[in-house]
Amino acid sequence: MEDQQMPCWYYERDELLKTPSFLDHIDPETEARYRREGARFLFDVSGKLNLRYDTCATAIVFFHRFYMFHSFAAFPRYVTAACCLMLAGKVEETPKKVRDIVKTARMLLSDSDFAQFGNDSREEVMAYERVLLKTIKFDLQVTHPYSYLLQFVKRIKVDSTSGNKEKLKELVQMSWSFINDSLATTLCLQWEPEIVACAVLYLATRMKKYTIEDWEGRQAGLRWWESFVENMSTEVMEDICHKILDLYPPDGGVNDGVAEVTKSGAAVAISSSNSAGGPTSSSTQSSSSRNASDQMVKRARLGSSSYSSTQEQSARAPSFSKSSHSTSTTTHQSYSSRTSRR
Repeated sequence: MEDQQMPCWYYERDELLKTPSFLDHIDPETEARYRREGARFLFDVSGKLNLRYDTCATAIVFFHRFYMFHSFAAFPRYVTAACCLMLAGKVEETPKKVRDIVKTARMLLSDSDFAQFGNDSREEVMAYERVLLKTIKFDLQVTHPYSYLLQFVKRIKVDSTSGNKEKLKELVQMSWSFINDSLATTLCLQWEPEIVACAVLYLATRMKKYTIEDWEGRQAGLRWWESFVENMSTEVMEDICHKILDLYPPDGGVNDGVAEVTKSGAAVAISSSNSAGGPTSSSTQSSSSRNASDQMVKRARLGSSSYSSTQEQSARAPSFSKSSHSTSTTTHQSYSSRTSRR
């Protein structure tokens, strides 16, 4: 019997521009908006149902992968998203009844958007499951950047008497939020989770002006990101950073986000010895918690007050100076052939 190889879920830039939706005359900007709306919808439904962050993230990855094979014109995004969440719940052992998912969707969506579910919404969602499973080729196990982020942070050495531990917790909070928001993009279709985790940590250190001075496994001549991910390229990290920052309003204001992680959740993430770590649900922050958040985290929000009418906004990403961080001339062996996507 021939060995069946698992599919490769990482795509070149030109492949991401020639999706079934594009071939179905949906322009790239509209497709990107549909992906953002689907991700935000999944975060909101997951929050209402008290699902863990990994269940939500797995559903979003399924969602993005599905639309590399199907068009948004043929498969309405909210029905697909609901099906992805149902399947992700089974995979991550946090199952929810279709009835509850549909009921929550009804609460969150407008009448016109919920009309996608048809007359028998439960049957519609369940009918999508077979299509979804065949599309993702029954490849159900998904690894997310969260676990890598926690591994990296545990390697950072800090002086417990200098207040750096609290600063490190804030760094994790911001990095975690960046991972959440990255799920609204196609980064999970472009880069391995450890690369995304390294990039968001890099972005958080730049935003917080935090210098990682020492870490476990430190070697002379290697910067921390090159120690965490072999031959990690600064150019790749900055490309990922800019893709995330492009989500945010140019004025840096606070808008409704794709997902927001609470400070208490971030504290759990950094202090937990459990490899899963992190918040136990994807619930959004309360108003008081949001007001208490660091000012820099205000940039980590995806603007939209309505699922169906998200405004396209171009963001002016901050300039990444290369004077103190020269670009690495080598790249990680697993993506060395794909750096042309930058």
